[in-house]
Amino acid sequence: MGNPVINGKLEVCIDSLESAANAIRGGAHELEICSSLVEGGLTPSPGLVTEILNIVKTMDSTQDRNVKLNIMIRCRGGPDFCYTDEEMKTMISDVKIYKSMGVDRFVFGALTDKQEVDVEKCTAIIQAASPIPVTFHRAFDVSSNPWDTMSKIVDLGFNRVLTSGQKISAADCDAIELLKELQVKFGGIIEIMPGSGVCVKNAKTFLDIGFKMLHSSCKRDKDRVKIANDLGMGSKESFVTEAKTVKSMVEIIKPI
Repeated sequence: MGNPVINGKLEVCIDSLESAANAIRGGAHELEICSSLVEGGLTPSPGLVTEILNIVKTMDSTQDRNVKLNIMIRCRGGPDFCYTDEEMKTMISDVKIYKSMGVDRFVFGALTDKQEVDVEKCTAIIQAASPIPVTFHRAFDVSSNPWDTMSKIVDLGFNRVLTSGQKISAADCDAIELLKELQVKFGGIIEIMPGSGVCVKNAKTFLDIGFKMLHSSCKRDKDRVKIANDLGMGSKESFVTEAKTVKSMVEIIKPI
C-alpha cells in the first residue's frame, strides 16, 4: 500500500478586498485578514471583514471550499508588542465585535518589556475570544527565548503559532534549523505555521520538514497613483495578492 495522502493548507495574509477575492479565487484555505501589511498587519476595519464575509456567503455552494476567516488583533504598529491598558481595552472591544460577526479565529500576541510572553494580556484576549481559537503571531519572533515562549503559549491555550524562526525570512538557514527543532519538540501539541518569505519556490522545504500549514501573502507589486507633493502620509509600497500565485502554492501544498 502507498503512503496516505495528507492534505496541507495555506493561510494567505491580506489587507484589501481585492486581495481577499484573489486569495479565495486561487483556492486559499484560510485568510489572515489585516489592515496595513506594510506595518506587519494591523486590526482590519469591520467594513473589510463584512465584505469578505459577503464574498464567502455568495460562493457557489458546489465549491469544495470552506474558507476560514482569521482576524488580526493588533491596534498599532511597532516592534515591541507591549500594550497599555487603554490599547488592551481597544483590542478586547475589537474581539467582541468580530466574535459577533462569526469569524473563525483571532491572531494576537503580547510581550512584556523583557520580551517575554505577557501572560495577563494574552489571557485576557483568549478569554474574550473563547470559544474561538487564537493564533500567537510573530511577536514570537522577537521574544527573548523561543523555547520558553512556546511553552508559555501552549500553556495559555493558543493552538497555533505563526513564526519566521526568529529571522526576517523563514527561509533563512538559521530560521529553518530553529523551525525544525521547534517542530520536533512542540509540533505534536501546537500547530506551528511558518510564515514570512514562504513562497512557491521554497514551500516544499517546509512541507518536507513536516509542517502542514503554511502562511504567505502571495503578493505582487501594485501600481499607485503618484502625487507631486508627498507629505509623508504613509508607505509608498503597495501590494496585492495574486490569484495565480495562490493557486500555485495550493497545488504544491495539497496533497502533500
